[in-house]
Amino acid sequence: MFDDFLNHKCDIYHLETEKVEAGYGIRTGDTKTAQETAEVGVPCHFHRKNNTLRIVQSEPHSEVDGEVKLSLPAGTDIRKNDRVFDYETGIFYRAGLPKLIHGDHHIIVTITRETGVPNAI
Repeated sequence: MFDDFLNHKCDIYHLETEKVEAGYGIRTGDTKTAQETAEVGVPCHFHRKNNTLRIVQSEPHSEVDGEVKLSLPAGTDIRKNDRVFDYETGIFYRAGLPKLIHGDHHIIVTITRETGVPNAI
């Protein structure tokens, strides 16, 4: 029954830490970037409502921005700040803190559309 509710597909890209060096053996810090390999074709459901989206005026054109809830089956490996790719719209989102609902029934995550510099957190 719940499997019928999961009518969308998404890819989940986990973040991994990379060391950044300025050269000459000077380590400047760490950065987190998305892995190139993903969990592909994860069954999910994007809760899209018109009242959660907003239009942002920017150059050269306006963009639609906002938060969307994502339902996933229990046991799906999703973490805060993971990148989520929506097959239907072709949009990348950044995951918030996952919440386990009703024990082990399913997971709900609030995701925000990515804009700006790729891989920026």
